[in-house]
This record gives sequence, C-alpha cells and structure tokens, in this order.
Amino acid sequence: MKIIDKRGRLFGLVNIIDLFITVILIVLIGFGAYKIFKVNPTVAVNTEKITMVYMFQEVRDVTYNAIEEGEIAKDYDKNSVYGKIVKKEAIPATRLVNTDDGRVIEAEVPGRYDVKIYIEGDGVISNTGVYMGNQEVRIGSPLGGIKGKKFAVRGFVYDIIFNE
Repeated sequence: MKIIDKRGRLFGLVNIIDLFITVILIVLIGFGAYKIFKVNPTVAVNTEKITMVYMFQEVRDVTYNAIEEGEIAKDYDKNSVYGKIVKKEAIPATRLVNTDDGRVIEAEVPGRYDVKIYIEGDGVISNTGVYMGNQEVRIGSPLGGIKGKKFAVRGFVYDIIFNE
C-alpha cells in the first residue's frame, strides 16, 4: 500500500491538501484561543491606591466647571473605571506667539485654561508598568480620553503619585 495514492489521498483515506488545511485551521484556532484566554501576569499582583494626574490643555471654563470632585472618571472608549476625582486645578492657558518686532513671547489664551485633575483609584504596579482601569498608564502618554457624567476630554498623564 502506497503512502499517497494516485488520487492524492494519504493511505487511501484523507486528501493531503484537506489534511494540510485542517492542521492550519487548528493551529490558528489554538493561537486565537491562547491570545484571548491567557492570564495577564498583572492580575495576580495586589492593588494599591494610586493617584494619576491627568492634564488637558486649552479648554473653556464650561468644561472645567463640569468636572466635579468626587465623581468617577472613566476611560472614554472602553468605559473602564480609573477612579474618583479628588482634586482639580486650572491655570490660564498660554501659547508661544511671535511679536511684530520678531520676538517670541508666551501669551495667555483668553477664555482658555490648562486643567489638571487628580484621579485616585486602585492600580497595579508590576514589572512592566503601572496599570489603572485595566490600562497601562505612563507619564507623558496620551490616553484615549477621560469622561465623567458631564464632561469628556483628551489629554495626557502628567504625573503618577504612589499613595502610602
């Protein structure tokens, strides 16, 4: 008995091309299942209280006034909870502008503010980074955005404070 007969079947039972495609499909399904169900190593680590300082620039006073201390801050896209807003600060927004005599000066932008909000929540500190709301947060990195009951803004992580 031949291994592959004249019709291309393995031991006269299975077409070799069908077998090859079936093996590839099983490998792809296994890889997909591994990616979906693999355990994140940060899950097993204990959580700690972390304060993330989130900054967004050149917003109107209406946006600043819509932010309430004590409300829950969530990720804009994934709706995961970062924590509770414990403090908010606003300073007048500034921008570098050219003057008529060729100098570059920092001028205040009328009616606009740079805002920092302090979000306190449970976070995980691991070997790979700091995680809040199931998302990695790093100083200087932009997040997808933060929202509350009456506001939604895009900015960046200004600071991370580890509470003791």
